[in-house]
Amino acid sequence: MPDHRSYQDPFYGWTIPKAVSLCVQTLKECSSLPFPAIQKLIALSESQILNEQSSTTTLDHLTKCTKKYAIAFEKLLIIYNGFVTVLRLALKPPAAFLKPDIFKDDLRDLKFSDEIIEEFHNILFGSKRDQLYLIAQESDRPRLSLLKSFDWNLDVTLTTASLSRCVEPLLFFKFQTTGNRTLTFEVPIKKFNELRYNTALLLKEMEEIDGKQTLKLLET
Repeated sequence: MPDHRSYQDPFYGWTIPKAVSLCVQTLKECSSLPFPAIQKLIALSESQILNEQSSTTTLDHLTKCTKKYAIAFEKLLIIYNGFVTVLRLALKPPAAFLKPDIFKDDLRDLKFSDEIIEEFHNILFGSKRDQLYLIAQESDRPRLSLLKSFDWNLDVTLTTASLSRCVEPLLFFKFQTTGNRTLTFEVPIKKFNELRYNTALLLKEMEEIDGKQTLKLLET
């Protein structure tokens, strides 16, 4: 059977993220940490992705673990951060690209134990799979400012005392975005009409392309 790495990159990329390598290293150092406690940390990392739990609740749980298992708070935080990083990286590619067997192989290469690998597998291929991908894609989507307000006016400059002629009128536009940016520009009437024409032409071409049978077949 060919090695899957010959045709697919690991889900975490070709360089192991520092947060993940530190997590694996710290898990080895904290051998006294029982697996139920590790399970809870993995569950907390899932809740972090799903926005189901506040950071205060997570910190409170880490503090309790510190007292209960006599493990430094910083080490538990490193482990938790590594788990969150693994989930975020696994959710970056489209769902169809992440295969269960390949995902497990990648985690073994990272030196995670079989028990931890199984926990990650149950999360990413369990009942909340669609919800996790939806939230991850929404949070990773580039956020552009939206249009908050739009004003315009027409400026006409008279050139003679007799008001017999005037220079070419200018349109002034003023945009205000949700990012509190104010953008202004001016354009001659002739250029504005060209913009209107080209925009209408582009929309017409988009409608024609959208109606082509080939694209409809690809969507299905």
